[in-house]
Amino acid sequence: MHEVKDFIYLDMEKVSSLYSQLTGGIIQQYEASTSSSSNSKNLRNYDFKIFKHEAGGTDSDSQSLKETRISHHDIYNELENSLFENGYAAEIGIDITKEQIESGEATNIFENTLCVKAEGWGVLEDYERISRIADNYSDIADLINKSIESSFKNSPECAELLKKIELQKSEIKGMKNGQQKTKRKNELADLETSIQKLIESNQIGAVEDWIIEGMRNWIRVFLPRIFNFRLYPFDDLDNFHILSNLKRESFIENDTESVHFLYGSKPSVKISILGVITSIPQESGQLFDPMQEFEDENKDEEVEEGNEAKSIEKAFRGVFRGFDGFEEMVRTCRYPRIMVQPIAIYRTIKPNKKLQRTI
Repeated sequence: MHEVKDFIYLDMEKVSSLYSQLTGGIIQQYEASTSSSSNSKNLRNYDFKIFKHEAGGTDSDSQSLKETRISHHDIYNELENSLFENGYAAEIGIDITKEQIESGEATNIFENTLCVKAEGWGVLEDYERISRIADNYSDIADLINKSIESSFKNSPECAELLKKIELQKSEIKGMKNGQQKTKRKNELADLETSIQKLIESNQIGAVEDWIIEGMRNWIRVFLPRIFNFRLYPFDDLDNFHILSNLKRESFIENDTESVHFLYGSKPSVKISILGVITSIPQESGQLFDPMQEFEDENKDEEVEEGNEAKSIEKAFRGVFRGFDGFEEMVRTCRYPRIMVQPIAIYRTIKPNKKLQRTI
């Protein structure tokens, strides 16, 4: 029995595109038809003594039901097999080893490979979700902190201590010696302060408003609708992972909040990914500089008549290059990581012989 794939994400547009290129076409769907018919009689008997006559008629009703099914999973399995059979995909841990990644040899393999497959620990990063949490951070933090404080004060140990404090306050009120009374008040105040500090040490810290607002603006400008997925194939190679951006409409579960609830931001089960490689950072840094054509010119040379358009082009293109640093900060794809456009994300389950039943 083959393994079963529990799909979390499947980009059928990408599956169809690649599959059709490898096979020359794709059967996207097949139809199953069922039909039913029924006969009904509406007859009335009339006896005119001379002859009997039946008036009315017979109706026939026929219905046809056509069902369309799309075999997404079958097509994906055929695509994955075809990619490996034709040499368009490499699997990390099998075709690409940890040693090749550490030595840098894997970069050459990535550059000559269309797709990469890997299994490992996943991390989900939904920036829309983070932005929504940020909008309500103060209210959420206040609720959690009040809950923590209430739980602490209602614990048997703390409740007993607070009871003793109230008794000491009553005793202090009855004291006549002013100096001793002041001393006991100060000791009691120090104790209450210590208890409050203990409570606060277990609470969520406050975040300044400018940080929350800045984070919201950063997401709004640079990360609108971005949903990152990171997969770490090796437990002992933290600096390498596969980074991808997920399209919300390609999740098998339409509600991405349900995905978060079911799997968590850091799923506790290993996940597999197959994706088209889109970015391979180099250890030496940038290989191509699109502004080099302008750098080769004499910077001090005055703009010749008729070259104003070239000067304007340089200025505008320089604006884009000026934001490259921001883009790199947002994409967080640096050597030896790679970025892929995900085709599928799923959990692989193989048959457990111990659970198989025989009749």
